[in-house]
Amino acid sequence: MKRASILVLSLGIVLSGCGTTQENNTPAPAATTTSSAPAQTEQKTMSAEEVSRFKEYAPNLKGGQFITEAEIVNQDEAVITYADFATLKKTKPETGMTEADAKNYWESGDAINKALMEEPIRLLKEFPELQKVKVTLNHGKKYTTEVDRATIEDYLKVNLVETKTDKDKWRNEIVNKFFTKEERAKYIEKFVKAE
Repeated sequence: MKRASILVLSLGIVLSGCGTTQENNTPAPAATTTSSAPAQTEQKTMSAEEVSRFKEYAPNLKGGQFITEAEIVNQDEAVITYADFATLKKTKPETGMTEADAKNYWESGDAINKALMEEPIRLLKEFPELQKVKVTLNHGKKYTTEVDRATIEDYLKVNLVETKTDKDKWRNEIVNKFFTKEERAKYIEKFVKAE
């Protein structure tokens, strides 16, 4: 009898240490192990100086005269809004642009596709801490695109940070290869919504 009691008691102690705590019968915390999975990268955020530089840079984007919003949100996302002519006149009454000027600008030379494709890529190249770019362009329709760095780098098969310092890589692997009318059309089909 004594032997059976010791065996039951021993078995109870062993079982209580195998996956549940005695207090509330909930699973015990898993033991810490070394994993071969890559560590999560630290989220980069834009410094105040970079946000200020972005504010100076944004009006120089293609179609910059139509930009009514250029903001950094969540410390790593750019939001750019190109206004339609009526909104532009309300927010920038000093503009000397006419409605005909606006129509001619957007309807000539693939300008809408350039603004929606090339400019987000340029921003991701120019500002390494920037992780996402959202662009809204209003001209006849409302065009929107929201792209993140990882998706665009995968699409282009290039690291955009490297192209900032390597001008030949930027020109040869991005500009000459993707900034063409045909490639812009493919990009727009994949990444832009029109309403």
